[in-house]
Amino acid sequence: MEIDIILEPDLTPRQVAELGQKAEQYGVRAIWSSNYFAHWDCFLSLVPLVQATSRLLIGPLAVSPFEMHPLKIANSLLSLNEMCGGRAVIAMGAGEGNIDCMGIERPEKLVRATREGIEIVRGAGRGKLAKGFKGEDFVVNLPCAYNWLSAPQPPLVYGTAYRGQMMRMEARVCDGVFIGCTPPEVMAKAMLDVQEGAAKREPDMGPLHTNTFWAWHLKRNRADGYRESRRELPWRAIKLQKELIMQCLTEEEAQLVRDHYDKFVAAWFDRSGNIQGLPEDIPNRLCEYFTSTGGLEDLDREIERFKLFGKAGLTECALRLHDDPMEALDIIGEHVIPKLR
Repeated sequence: MEIDIILEPDLTPRQVAELGQKAEQYGVRAIWSSNYFAHWDCFLSLVPLVQATSRLLIGPLAVSPFEMHPLKIANSLLSLNEMCGGRAVIAMGAGEGNIDCMGIERPEKLVRATREGIEIVRGAGRGKLAKGFKGEDFVVNLPCAYNWLSAPQPPLVYGTAYRGQMMRMEARVCDGVFIGCTPPEVMAKAMLDVQEGAAKREPDMGPLHTNTFWAWHLKRNRADGYRESRRELPWRAIKLQKELIMQCLTEEEAQLVRDHYDKFVAAWFDRSGNIQGLPEDIPNRLCEYFTSTGGLEDLDREIERFKLFGKAGLTECALRLHDDPMEALDIIGEHVIPKLR
């Protein structure tokens, strides 16, 4: 199984390039830039990284067709792909934070609209928009032949999904599927949906990549790892949905978490990681179940977890780095990647 890295959106392009160069040396497969509102542009911030590397796959995660017309997404992606000689990737999904920030309404048939957006972006680099595109949610009214493309291969287009219907659709029409933050213990059910969709792929699409977003909070100082991980908890497990967190908590504990969700959000805003009103054991168990959290003494446990991801059918695992990303990358490159080869 390959390892990817997801970077925070507030890193400067120079920092992204420095991290990417080190990642390439360690054998990381791909670097993903985060697409957030009011942050560095997820395409432009990758340009120095493109110029500084030769093997890494490079691209943004995740971009919604509802925040930017898919034809314009395709133009940015194909430009990036030309600049890096065919190493560009993108992950597309229905969108969350950006959509909410801009007050954009999602279409009623969300899976269909997301599919059409993906088909436009993926088709643009494969000569499928030469006669335009007529969808129910998106159209391209003029021929777009993209005769200027010269990269040796088109970019890989991934979909991002948390639910079965979206997973099945994306496995059918995408080059890869990101399965959202799913621990190995419950990955089997998600993979059944992916496999059902993959069985309906066109023969010329090639093998399907399967990936997951996975937060990395292992630090040289174990207490720092738990503090950082608790800080990020309000965005885990689809914002700590009760049915998901009951995988590692009792029903009573899960309800306590739901009753104190605003305290989790407060701990993110004040950057403390201290969840008021809850015994620390409860958020710590959430950290351990839904992320890689701890210190160097916990590395063996996490390596075994990644091996379980591979056995479940994932071809890649994308690790999201937070504070001090170079330290995190060094730990991953020195201790994790060699054990997964």
